[in-house]
Amino acid sequence: MRDLVSQKPCADPQCKTVVGTSLVPGVHCQNCNRDYCLKHRLKEDHDCKNLVPIGARAPSGIDATAEKAKSALEKLRLWGSAKKQQASRVLPKPKPTSNAARLVAVNNLKKTAKGDVKLAPEKRIYLHVEAEAETAKAKFPKGQFFYSKDWVIGRVLDAAARSLQVQNINNQSSDERDKLRVFHVEGGRLLEFNEKLGSVLASGNTIVLLRGVGPPPDLIEV
Repeated sequence: MRDLVSQKPCADPQCKTVVGTSLVPGVHCQNCNRDYCLKHRLKEDHDCKNLVPIGARAPSGIDATAEKAKSALEKLRLWGSAKKQQASRVLPKPKPTSNAARLVAVNNLKKTAKGDVKLAPEKRIYLHVEAEAETAKAKFPKGQFFYSKDWVIGRVLDAAARSLQVQNINNQSSDERDKLRVFHVEGGRLLEFNEKLGSVLASGNTIVLLRGVGPPPDLIEV
């Protein structure tokens, strides 16, 4: 094991820290044979598993296929863990009611729901909107709102997050752990950002803002 790291930039391509100095001694990764600053010293912090060790040949043929399969299994395992965590969350359940009861509930919802008053009534879809405790600071904040049936789910999410004062950094982070998603209670599924509101939801439905869950990944990289 090496005790000293010669003075050089951190091996992480996005990092400009110089390692091998008296203040930043640097850490040598035995796996990929590179030197990193303290911030990027851990394998997961410098994407070690996807790096070809310095001095080694890049995998090819059968080895490359095996590496892709291994990567796919790891992605599947992580996605499965996220889904298991999502399933354990306490989410509201749709209540079976008669058509008459649903009509009364929607009429009552229309009296309390907030939204853009300029939106034509025939374009409106009235929803119960909630954010689970893990998503927001307040415990189960909720409200009643109406949105245009022509909006996509991504736009509904942005508006709902603003109304419930939930932090939304979907456009700033590519990490699924940071992303908000919309869960449709009656449909029992996560909605895609590009789905149109009027095609997947009806007035009286409930949606919940969840953070840290998402669709299955592309398992095999090309």
